[in-house]
Amino acid sequence: MKLNTTVSRIALSLALAIGVAGAGLIAAPLAIAAEKPPTVTAAVGKPLTEAMNLLKAGKAKEAQVEAQKAVAASKTPYEQLVSNQILINASLKATDYNSAAKAIEAAIATGQLKPEESISFSKTLTQIYYQQKNYPKTIESAQAYLKAVPNDPEASVLIGQSYYLTNDFKKSAEFLKGYIKSSDSAGKPVREDTLTLLMSADYKLNDDAAVRTDLEMLQTRYPKPQYMKDFIQMTEKDLRAANLSTKNTLDVFTVKFNAGLITEPKDYAGLTELALQDGLPGLAKKVMDKGMADGVLGTGAQKDRELRMATMAKTQAETDQKGLAAGEAEAAKAKTGEALIKYGEAYATYGMFDKAVAATEAGVAKGVADKDDGQLRLGIVYIQAGQRAKALEAFKQITPGTPAAKLASLWRLQK
Repeated sequence: MKLNTTVSRIALSLALAIGVAGAGLIAAPLAIAAEKPPTVTAAVGKPLTEAMNLLKAGKAKEAQVEAQKAVAASKTPYEQLVSNQILINASLKATDYNSAAKAIEAAIATGQLKPEESISFSKTLTQIYYQQKNYPKTIESAQAYLKAVPNDPEASVLIGQSYYLTNDFKKSAEFLKGYIKSSDSAGKPVREDTLTLLMSADYKLNDDAAVRTDLEMLQTRYPKPQYMKDFIQMTEKDLRAANLSTKNTLDVFTVKFNAGLITEPKDYAGLTELALQDGLPGLAKKVMDKGMADGVLGTGAQKDRELRMATMAKTQAETDQKGLAAGEAEAAKAKTGEALIKYGEAYATYGMFDKAVAATEAGVAKGVADKDDGQLRLGIVYIQAGQRAKALEAFKQITPGTPAAKLASLWRLQK
């Protein structure tokens, strides 16, 4: 898959840095589980006191040396805990993350921490491993942390990122999809950068279908013109492979127009011509009116032609609108519903959504040769009428993988 869009740019330059904020990550001093903590021997207490004084003086490396002496002299779990606690703080202030990680592991191993303290230490350990680019240990530590705090966003993303950065895109995608599913089930939001990470992993796996799904999620949850543009581009590619019809070309152009992605004079003119050819002068007029109002049309080298098109669209729309009621009545006499659906489309272009819905529903109820297209047209008119729930239900009736299904995915993203 070759796609010079947001997807490929993210895949090529994904920013994954998460810093470790020095000693601020570790609370000090730490409480311990015992109600009356035991004392420490002089062999431990003396270097600990010296280490704390050095820390106050801003001499982190010297404090490390004294804290390590205390660790070496420790005989009890409590002494191990308090000695490693000071060593953790000194090591973090000295940006010696390797020593800090070892000290955190030792502190947890003492069994003296309260459950919430042990959980906090585990998360900090995960952050440190990630800072060190020790991705296997990041994954191991984060997974242990998630047993206590399921679906924690930061830890979950660190696992996905760590798999990604070791080029295990399959595990990255699988883990992130599971995390997203669990978060959705729990009603918890998923960050945008998590979704872009998943999209990048799927892109690396050359999984076009998954990338389309990821883009749809991104546009649904964090709508941006670029996501919509990329999603349309992928859909167009799929439709071309399925011999895109003129009607489907009009459908895609209309989605682009509604999303504000029609910006060039040739595209305004192309959409207008398609709308007129399809018997939808109301849409053609709407397109030309916007192009003129925005100054895109009627000012350049094609000014005269564009003005003629605008006049044609206006004239045809006026005539068309006058004959809608009589035409619908005639269409209602037909054995099948294609003509009624067409009138439903026409009504919608003039903002007459109640009539558009009624005509389209009646057309689908009569029966049409292409049932998938009938459900697509019904869903589209529901979207335009602001009846989103009904639209989604109509789209569900479309055969998966068909051009109609791909077009429905575009309309699902319309607001």
